[in-house]
Amino acid sequence: MTDQHFEEEEFTTTFNGRTLLRTLKLTVPHWPWVIGFLSAIALTSAIDSYFTYLGKRIVDDGILAENIAALRVIVIQYGGLILFQAATVFFFIYLAGVLGERIRYDLRREMFNHLQKLSLSYYNKTPVGWIMSRVTSDSERVAELVTWGFLDATWAVMNIVTAAIFMLIINWKLALIVLAIIPILLVVASQFQKRIILQYRRVRKINSKITGAYNENISGV
Repeated sequence: MTDQHFEEEEFTTTFNGRTLLRTLKLTVPHWPWVIGFLSAIALTSAIDSYFTYLGKRIVDDGILAENIAALRVIVIQYGGLILFQAATVFFFIYLAGVLGERIRYDLRREMFNHLQKLSLSYYNKTPVGWIMSRVTSDSERVAELVTWGFLDATWAVMNIVTAAIFMLIINWKLALIVLAIIPILLVVASQFQKRIILQYRRVRKINSKITGAYNENISGV
């Protein structure tokens, strides 16, 4: 059967909190991995911001003050943190991979069980290629959202918080001027998100049609 008369559901909303909560529920059975994953990201991001503060101390307390002893201690701290950060990066990449595979497996298993309960009329009007696209391509994107989406969000939040803390420690007046720009960035990001999500959905719809066409026309060869 072909999918020339089949049209996917159009989504016009820019954000759906209920769908996001359903997606996040996929992580509940794997909460130890999630905690370890988020902790490793938070540590990595915090250390990344602390490097800037250590750079200031190297210049002010070591080079300008001509204090070799203090410079040696700071450099040792810097080197130790680099090694520790390398370990946290390894762990969050490893945990992201494990968590992604577990969520991908759970999601596809639930989808397979759900497909067994559908009526024959559903399969009569729905192209097999479209179903395969949902089971394979779309489940892959959901797993990536839960893992690497968490990574990006946690990294961004921790970077902003830790950078703000160190800026306030170094020069609170200048830090307040910089932080005053954040509301403007939030407004711009919100407007950009509304536009980009519509384009992203169009891309995913086209990808779904391509994947469905491949499954429809190649599976029997």
